[in-house]
Amino acid sequence: MAILVGIDEAGYGPHLGPLVVSAAAVRLPGDAPADPNLWSALRSHVRKRPRGTSSRVVVCDSKAAYTACGVGPLERAVLGFLAASGRRPATLSALVRQTGPSCDSAEARVHAGDAAGGPWHAPEDLRLPDSVTADDVASAADHFGRGLARLAGRCEGLWVNVATAARFNRLVATTGNKAGALFALAAELLTAIHRRWPDEPVHVTMDRHGGRRYYADLLAQAFPMERVETLDESPHRSAYRLVRSGAGGGPAEMRLTICERCEEWSLATALASMAAKYVRELHMRQLNTYFQRLVPGLRPTAGYGRDAWRFLADVDGARKAHDLADAVLLRCR
Repeated sequence: MAILVGIDEAGYGPHLGPLVVSAAAVRLPGDAPADPNLWSALRSHVRKRPRGTSSRVVVCDSKAAYTACGVGPLERAVLGFLAASGRRPATLSALVRQTGPSCDSAEARVHAGDAAGGPWHAPEDLRLPDSVTADDVASAADHFGRGLARLAGRCEGLWVNVATAARFNRLVATTGNKAGALFALAAELLTAIHRRWPDEPVHVTMDRHGGRRYYADLLAQAFPMERVETLDESPHRSAYRLVRSGAGGGPAEMRLTICERCEEWSLATALASMAAKYVRELHMRQLNTYFQRLVPGLRPTAGYGRDAWRFLADVDGARKAHDLADAVLLRCR
């Protein structure tokens, strides 16, 4: 059996709100290739086009799904995939707790607390599902489960690493720049994957981090006990092999392919993209709701560009009245 994992992010560019990095994993029989065409193999159960009336689950680049239909397709796919892998979070905080990089250890409480990052996460927890029905989620779970079962595979799970503005700023201070912060979050997910499947072949597909082309040194720092081999570092693709000793004493390897727009051909990466975008949108909804209660008539923000500065000016009085420091709300990069 082989584990296929996709990793992607949402929220790399804005001034407000979290940067979220997510991973999605499926199990397939044999030593599966890193990029099987799962859309074709699962065509009776999933679809790439966000518009339409088909009951099949939309799995595509999160920006395309969100632009066309809002949060609904993201929520159905993410909660459906989670349900198919045995997790059914009833609230946003439960989702963050159950899907954190350390969700299977006592460290989960630390990550969940670090993800809070501001009073807008505390007053009222957002109940899930929020934009679709429980039946929609159950239908998606059934599609994922039956579709992968036909391939003798199954859903393994989703992991979500949330860096609120406060955590993001600490990561930038530690790593030196925004790209370093992004890789640190991805490396936490890679470490969780490494620990979860120590004796099985794992193929990871990850979206390229901005213009970064070389990752060998970063991987060697993240995995000092493993041998990192460079397979390819071309303009459009970087590939590596991490060889480690499995728990059973034999060697096991994790292959990592990093390229641009990989969510267009890797279903696992598209799912990760949807999970990251979904969780970021839920956090932004909480942030907007919190300040709209303090400032009647306040227009919500997505946290990008000039509108982020407009929003900060509009809530300036409320921020001062509630002693909210810039570092809790505003990202330094």
